[in-house]
Formats: sequence, C-alpha cells, structure tokens
Amino acid sequence: MAQLENLKAEKFSNTSKMTQLLSEKDIRNLNFKCIGLNDVGKAQFMRRIDSKYLVPAQWANEFLLRLQQHYYIVENRALLMPEYYSEYFDTNNLSMYLAHHNKRPKRYKVRVRHYLASGDTFLEVKIRTQSGETLKKRIEIQNNALNSQAVENFIKETVPYRLDELSKTLETIFNRITLVSFDFNERVTMDFNILLKNSSQTVNLSSICLIESKRDKYHSSSHLINLLKHSGFRQTGFSKYSIGCALIYKVKTNNFKPLIHQLNQYKNEHALVDASS
Repeated sequence: MAQLENLKAEKFSNTSKMTQLLSEKDIRNLNFKCIGLNDVGKAQFMRRIDSKYLVPAQWANEFLLRLQQHYYIVENRALLMPEYYSEYFDTNNLSMYLAHHNKRPKRYKVRVRHYLASGDTFLEVKIRTQSGETLKKRIEIQNNALNSQAVENFIKETVPYRLDELSKTLETIFNRITLVSFDFNERVTMDFNILLKNSSQTVNLSSICLIESKRDKYHSSSHLINLLKHSGFRQTGFSKYSIGCALIYKVKTNNFKPLIHQLNQYKNEHALVDASS
C-alpha cells in the first residue's frame, strides 16, 4: 500500500491540488446503509443495461440525499469513496483511441489499474465486440512489473498488438462511490475529482460527476435513472481515456466535440478543457 501511495504522489507531484466538492466525511454523514465488497457479487446479471450520465459535481450531494431510501453504499476497507489510479497504454499513433473515436465495431483499451484501497494492481483489457458487448479480462501484477512473460503472453492473447508496441499514454485518478439497490438489481458508480494527465499536461474535471448504472435487463426499473431524467439529464457516452486523449493530444476529435462542449458548460476555474482542437 505504501508503495502505491508513493507511486501516486510521484506521478502527480507537479499537479495543482484539485477542488474536492465531496469528501469521505461528507459521504459518511449521509448515513447510507453499508454493505461490503462480498455483498456486491449478489448484483450479478445474466443480461444487463448500462447507462452513463454526466452531471455537475455540485449536484451530487443532492442526488445522494434522495437515494438513501433505495440503495446501499459499498464500504471498501473502511472507505466509502476510495481512490482509483490507472495508467492507459496505446500505440505511438494512438490506434486504440482512434478506433474508439471512429466508432469501429471492435476496439480495445489496455490499462494498469491500481486499487488504492486494497493495494491490488491489475493489468486489464477491455474489449468491445462487434455485437456491442463489452468484455473485461485481467491479470494481477506485482510491484508494477510489466516486463514479464506472463504479461507479454496476456497482451498477445487479448489484443492485436505486441507488448513492445504499447507505451503509456494517459494517467487517470478519481474517487468512486458505489451503490447497490436494495433489491440487488442495480449497481451504480459515481466518479468524482477526476484528473487526467500525460507527462506534460493535466486536465482537471473535478467540476463533473460521471454516473454509471448497470442494471438487470429484465428488472430495469431504476430510482436513480428516474431522478436523473426528472432533473433533465440525458444519457451520454463517456470514456475517461478517450476524452483525456482528445483534450491532451493533437488528434482527431470531431466526434467528441459535443461532449467536450458539455464539459465546458460544467467546468470550474481549475478545469483545462479545450474544444478548439
């Protein structure tokens, strides 16, 4: 755990402090009923519906107050709002980013995700299939070591690239709240304090909250979705990796400009969001 904290401190040592609109103490004071990570497994679905929404971060507290009567909050190692740190990898010409931007039916993401609450680190590959299904495969890695035969074999088996063709493209860090409906037919994640960066530039998205609902296709009623719709928010696509690349690198961004415009509407004085590329 100490090693991961040092890694995070080193990676973000040159980044100005984010404005955090919600803290662990704030969430604790809301008095949600808590469940542990082991209980989250009860909310597994044979077929599911996924929905993403972007809302201004200052709305989050109001939403949470209205959800207490319908959802548990997940406690992870005594934390209700644990931190996640990820490193994304792509080719030199950002072929995985461009596949997402160009809406290729089959596309990939490769990342190392550090679960800071538990100290676990995984190399994860997300695969979007031609049928629209998203698959996730992962292996655990120790001491942040990617130069192993196991990692090389994993990459070879899951993506159409060799390990030596990939390099680190983007880093992300954020806090996440996880909710589970009382009937275990829905899981909700709410991501706050989002920071995206490469070696030379940082994008602070602490003015937004990214909400994602995963719910049973056959029992798809959702108090959260009803609340969002009633409040005037519409479903949207959002990928931290793709938006980070679109904002930081001088690459094709046409298909993301409406989303970047939405981010500009929500941005605060610390945000680095530019739709001019």
